[in-house]
Amino acid sequence: AVVSTQSGHYGRGESNNWKQMRLWTQARSQGFYAARAMTSPHPVTPDISFDIFTHSTSFFGFKVILLGRYTEWPGCECYFRVTSGLELVKLVVDGGRIQGALLVGETDLEETMENLILNQLDISHLGEEILDPGVDIEDYFD
Repeated sequence: AVVSTQSGHYGRGESNNWKQMRLWTQARSQGFYAARAMTSPHPVTPDISFDIFTHSTSFFGFKVILLGRYTEWPGCECYFRVTSGLELVKLVVDGGRIQGALLVGETDLEETMENLILNQLDISHLGEEILDPGVDIEDYFD
């Protein structure tokens, strides 16, 4: 952690939905933030890149998107939707709110899940039904 000139303030930029993974994109964001914090005469707040962990890659030709806290922990629930050979969707839910998602394939859920993680909207009344392909959740949460 980088210590600022103000006591008790650190430049690590962590939130509940952001975690350090030693990725070049994260290093770049942290570097920009550290440079702004060191050169600005005013307090600098972290930008949106520190609000939620996001990473995209491809694996065996499938698009892979990691959002927020995508690994489970004791006490959380995981919802799954698997379409063999096409897609896998895993949602990590805690207290009725989506905390993370693992999206493999062309799911078209990236932006919707990112917004649900950031907004912390209570989805407990939907449960696993949120992953039903017949439910258009993009329109539901607009």
